[in-house]
Amino acid sequence: MKRKILALFLTSVMALCPLLSGCNAIGMNQSDKLTFYCVGDGSDELFEFLKKYNKYCAVNDCFEDSVEFISFDSYNEMNSALATELMAGGGPDILSLTQTYPFEKLVRNNALADIDEIVSTYNADVNFDDFNEKVMNSGVVDGKRCILPLYYRLNALYTTEEKLAKFGLDRENFSFDTILQAYENGSVNSYFVNPYSAEAFYFSFIRRYIDFYEGTADFESDEFKDYAEKFRQAVLKGGTYKELHSNEPDIPENEFEPEDDSGYIFSANEDNYYGGSLASFAQDYLIAMEYGQQPPVLVPDFNRKGEITASIEVGFAINANCKKMDKAAKLIEYLLSDSSQGYFGGGRDDSNSMGLSIPVKNSVYDNAVKEALAYEKHFWGFEFNRDNVELKNKALTEMYIPMLESISSCNLYGYNSQLKSHLYQNVIGEVIVDYLDGKITTNKLSQRLTSAVTIYMSE
Repeated sequence: MKRKILALFLTSVMALCPLLSGCNAIGMNQSDKLTFYCVGDGSDELFEFLKKYNKYCAVNDCFEDSVEFISFDSYNEMNSALATELMAGGGPDILSLTQTYPFEKLVRNNALADIDEIVSTYNADVNFDDFNEKVMNSGVVDGKRCILPLYYRLNALYTTEEKLAKFGLDRENFSFDTILQAYENGSVNSYFVNPYSAEAFYFSFIRRYIDFYEGTADFESDEFKDYAEKFRQAVLKGGTYKELHSNEPDIPENEFEPEDDSGYIFSANEDNYYGGSLASFAQDYLIAMEYGQQPPVLVPDFNRKGEITASIEVGFAINANCKKMDKAAKLIEYLLSDSSQGYFGGGRDDSNSMGLSIPVKNSVYDNAVKEALAYEKHFWGFEFNRDNVELKNKALTEMYIPMLESISSCNLYGYNSQLKSHLYQNVIGEVIVDYLDGKITTNKLSQRLTSAVTIYMSE
């Protein structure tokens, strides 16, 4: 009997611990290097930076400080291992915000290390006064810096002056209520957002009613129920969820759609239009003008208080179980350095530094602004019309930059990664799809969201 019990125990252990290099017990990775879990060859934004960091370590003869990548065959396998290993006092040293981890719960369960303590203890060359305070505070919970943002994006929707004019609006006189009223009256034929973005946009709407820092949710209010129904009608264009996926416009979202009502009012494209870098906005603006298209106009996706917000595009945390905090300090220092910030955020000296998001370091941000204003030649070599360049700079200085400098707060998940978040995948995604699919009423949506989120935050 004892032999059977022992055999069963060993079988369970082997099933829970993937046969990976450096892993010889549940969560007890014996590597001398920092560890990072990934699926296959990566596909996570942070993964690319960690590869660059390893090259940096090789060039500077500090290979022992580099990161070891532990690969899984699927996200389910990786997340299952993580859940088991954290409970056993192990797990990877580095956690990426774009991976499907329950970060809200990890924060509240003290599973993440205090970044400030790491920086202070090991004298990392980092001064958080040199970074965007509003964005960096998004990783601070109860006075503890649990998550470190590296890059962020403005929460904004892409449209044109012409489309706004149809509703008697301009970007400074914008109201979702006016547009939603037009849908309610049946006077709008366009989709609210490109159907490819409908689910993600609807989730971003749902998130406005969740405050993980306070541990509260507000899905029972009349305001929520009213907007829930109106936004559903707008993203479905009065049709059904099934029709939405069978009648999607042929034109990809990152291309210029027709100017008539066959397209959509807003784009929430994850690549450029939902925020994006300053230089990529400059390029989009100039290319539109050169081809006789309406140039982009950004309209903030305001929060419930009518404030402009941002979202973390790339961020990470250090596992509180990490036994190599000295090496974690070196990694933090590198990822917040000018060179690393410029790599993804723009603002470098070379000609290929457009970046994809906004850097958190103030000095690199200032360089990215200069770079976007100086952008006047396409990477193919031709120079844009001087009048168009001046209009582009006016749009930057009077529209995009003021929005960036007016953000009030920053969300934990970016538009690019929110549908991959644990919150969506395992807590409320199914509820949202059921509602969009017409399987549940608005009242049932309210009840199910309240129950799911309350349990998630209190477990």
